[in-house]
Amino acid sequence: MPTFTLYVALRADEPLDDVAVAAMATVVRPEDEEFCIWRDEYERTVVRVSTDCSAADLEAALDHGHALADETLGSSPVPASVEEIQAMTDDEALVWRAER
Repeated sequence: MPTFTLYVALRADEPLDDVAVAAMATVVRPEDEEFCIWRDEYERTVVRVSTDCSAADLEAALDHGHALADETLGSSPVPASVEEIQAMTDDEALVWRAER
């Protein structure tokens, strides 16, 4: 089964500090060695998440991205929403963006 990279961008209702982001990292997929979570350097309300997944195709990988977004939202200490989810390989990408 192919491997895809997932990226998720969440926007919190208020800025998150390093402690809050580190706390989220301990809850969401602690067994996933590929899992990374960080606060955007320029937008302190944006949290970014990435990991790899195996899936049949890009659409299935994007479904995994939605699940990852839901897991991460569930660990947020403040209300947040999903802005963007990407599933990609070296050659192609599929992107979902929230409607504004």
